Amino acid sequence: MANSYIEYTANGSTTTFAVPFTYTVASEVAAFVNGVSTSFTFTSANTASISPAPANGLVVRFSRTTNLTTRAVDFSNGAILTETDLDASNIQVFQASQEAIDTAQASIFKVADGKFDAQSRVIKNVADPVSAQDAATKNWAETGMTSQLNTATTQATAASNSATAASNSATAAASSASTASTQASTATTKAATATTQAALATTNGAAQVALATTQAGLATTNGAAQVALATTQAGLATTNGQAQVALATTQAGLATTNGEAQVTLATTQAGLATTNGAAQVTLATAQKAIAVTKASEASASASTASTQATNSANSATASANSATASASSASNAAATTALTMGAGSTNPTTAVGGGALVTGALFFNTTAGLMKVWNGSSWADAGSAVNGTSQRVVYTATANQTTFSVIYDAGFVDVYLNGIKLLLATDFTGTSGTNVVLATGATVGDIVDIVSYGAFNVANTYTQAQIDNLIRFEIDGGVSNSTYLATQLVDGGTA
Repeated sequence: MANSYIEYTANGSTTTFAVPFTYTVASEVAAFVNGVSTSFTFTSANTASISPAPANGLVVRFSRTTNLTTRAVDFSNGAILTETDLDASNIQVFQASQEAIDTAQASIFKVADGKFDAQSRVIKNVADPVSAQDAATKNWAETGMTSQLNTATTQATAASNSATAASNSATAAASSASTASTQASTATTKAATATTQAALATTNGAAQVALATTQAGLATTNGAAQVALATTQAGLATTNGQAQVALATTQAGLATTNGEAQVTLATTQAGLATTNGAAQVTLATAQKAIAVTKASEASASASTASTQATNSANSATASANSATASASSASNAAATTALTMGAGSTNPTTAVGGGALVTGALFFNTTAGLMKVWNGSSWADAGSAVNGTSQRVVYTATANQTTFSVIYDAGFVDVYLNGIKLLLATDFTGTSGTNVVLATGATVGDIVDIVSYGAFNVANTYTQAQIDNLIRFEIDGGVSNSTYLATQLVDGGTA
């Protein structure tokens, strides 16, 4: 308990407060509401009133500041030494000593274990860290983590877009390969058709030549038969008489003329057939040459199409591999991002982007002023079970009371009996973490002041270098010990 000040937490209605410490004059006592000097009036020697009532939750403090500008008593040689003068002088020194002790105990000081104790109070007006081992402020940590989180989110989005583009490219390449394969098949079919047509043209040309030759032979045979028939008729005409002879002669002339005409016609037809057959052979030969050329071109086209199909298939495979790598990169970036949750007034229920929380994810709760870690089922304090680094509990003992409840990390507890510090393991036992036990029972009204500590050191906090290392993450699916700064591109760069 302090000797020169007292603090209260206002409830919004209370206006009267006890002032339990001694003071020489009322002017040495001052009142503060949330650190701001406030007017008050003494309603009695140990009671003060503030109007209107301080708002709920504000800290109300009454403190004494002894006048040290002048001495309370100036002793002179030969003067009468009175009790009043001695008391006044001693009171001034005594009260000043009390205030000095209170100021020291209320400040950050190094305790027996070599660590600095802030007594569960907020440290304000702290500059941002510069060196690697400087303490990180809340603003610096929030700003840095938010910036890195935004960068990681942007990179994850870019990686996802890249994966989508790669997938689309793979689909287009597969479609191109399918089209090329179809074209190759069509070209092969056309080449086979052309070869068949060339063979048919050659066969048809030969058939036309054979037909023309047969027709010429038939025409010659028919002409000779006509001549033979005319001779026979002439003989018959001679036998039948002169008239028949004349008639036969006339008919023989006609027959001869007709037979010659038939021979001429047959010869002409034979010539035409021969000419047409030769033309058909020439045309068929030309068509065959064209068909062979087309077949060669079609074969070359088929080979080219096959090569293109192979290249397209290889491109599709490469695109699919790129898509897989991009998806893996996006997954790794998202997984790393999921471990840095930033800061806020309430614990999150989902990861960044709406996914499930990842075991080991860190979040700074601004309301509690504590770093939290997701243990797989709930948010746990990433520190000591003690509230902050230390906490204080004060008891007024009952008759022969030995056991007092308090939370602490085993071995980290100080006990004061009426302001006198007791020795651990000698005067009290403090190993359970839930209570302390006095070796000798206290007397009724004894003040037992217990200060408990958390097993907390600077190594349990995040330095600037450690935070920089935490916000690094794997980008391109590299080996587990590959680390990259958030500013590096998501392009498969080397470590």
